[in-house]
Amino acid sequence: MLMLNYLNYILIALIGLAICEAQEKLKEVAVQSLDCRENTCMNLNFPSALEIAYFSEKVTTNLRGYESLILHSSHLANLPRKVFVNLPQIVEFDVLECELQQIEKECFDGAENLRRLNLGGNKLSVLNSDTFELTTQLEELNLSDNQLEELPVKIFLPLKKLQKINLSNNQLKSISQFTFSQLGSLKSINLDSNDLKELPSELFRDQQKHLSELSARSNQLEGIPSNIFSEIEHLFLSFNVQLKNLHLSSNIYQLEATNCGLESVKLDGRVIGVQLEDNLSLKELKIFQPQVLKQLYLANTNLSRLDFLSKASELVDLDLTGIENLSDLPTISSAKGLERLSFTYDNMTSDHMDMLPQLKDLNYLEISHEKGREIYIKDLDEDFFVDEAELDCGQLADLLEFVELPKDTTILEDRLVGDPRLPLRCGAA
Repeated sequence: MLMLNYLNYILIALIGLAICEAQEKLKEVAVQSLDCRENTCMNLNFPSALEIAYFSEKVTTNLRGYESLILHSSHLANLPRKVFVNLPQIVEFDVLECELQQIEKECFDGAENLRRLNLGGNKLSVLNSDTFELTTQLEELNLSDNQLEELPVKIFLPLKKLQKINLSNNQLKSISQFTFSQLGSLKSINLDSNDLKELPSELFRDQQKHLSELSARSNQLEGIPSNIFSEIEHLFLSFNVQLKNLHLSSNIYQLEATNCGLESVKLDGRVIGVQLEDNLSLKELKIFQPQVLKQLYLANTNLSRLDFLSKASELVDLDLTGIENLSDLPTISSAKGLERLSFTYDNMTSDHMDMLPQLKDLNYLEISHEKGREIYIKDLDEDFFVDEAELDCGQLADLLEFVELPKDTTILEDRLVGDPRLPLRCGAA
């Protein structure tokens, strides 16, 4: 294994050396004309890795009134030179689907006004540590949909004003704890669809007060350090099938971790919204501050008890559909403001149907039963209905037997599309 790693390092070094040698030999080729529609230019054809296009003052004359420039549907092995020297007013620069492979830092000469840089959808596999040395005013950087396997440790260090970075859909296998060092303004990080197995505990050390969104969906994450950040608004971890246990001490506004391999989830901090649907092996869920919880989605999990729900007084939206092993439907009458409720009806939950009349603000009720039908009960004033054409009033009455619904509730059955009859009223108070 050590020998393989050593050989990999040698290979990477040789590739980097080859790129450096190629850049030293780059031949400048003037762009004779630009095929532009306003500020969008296409059909630039410079596919050779040994050639680099440059924009002359003459060819850029018609672009000086624009603060954004888009290069699209072209073949550019190297990022062109002198773009910003002759167009210093550019605030946003997009190079999209141009098969871009290499970038030299000199291409950003004169980019003092550049705030947004989009290099998505190209063929970048290697970046030098000084690539963004001259883009110090950048606020947004998009490197998504490329072929990056690793990032130089200090590549983003000059970007002190960076607020948003997108690294999704690359081939990153690891990320250094220093990757985002000293980027105190960074608010949004997208790491979706890479091959990351872990996130270092110190990765967001300098974003503790400002990071509002982290997305790391569709990776190979095996765990998340419990103290990786102290507070975050949105945390997206869905489709990490190797993620078995999740223990977070952070304050989180919205946690999404659906379709993972989760078996246990423990949330110590204040969490407002939790989405854990389709974690088929999830047996344990502990929320230590349920009194602030407002949204909880647990459909298709393997949970058996949810005792903390009795203290979830602020709960507004609850989905317990498809939980086959739930020993009972927890008492949620403390959630006086509950507006949406979804659950699976069977003999084990039938004793708790009498709680429904206590939920005065309930305007959406979804009940799944053994035949898989879904029933929706909503306030008549909003013209809501039961969305199941073949369901008849007799079946509905059996499901809600002995349940006294709120007086302002009417149950309707939606007819088949094209049926000239009015909706069937099953009952009204």
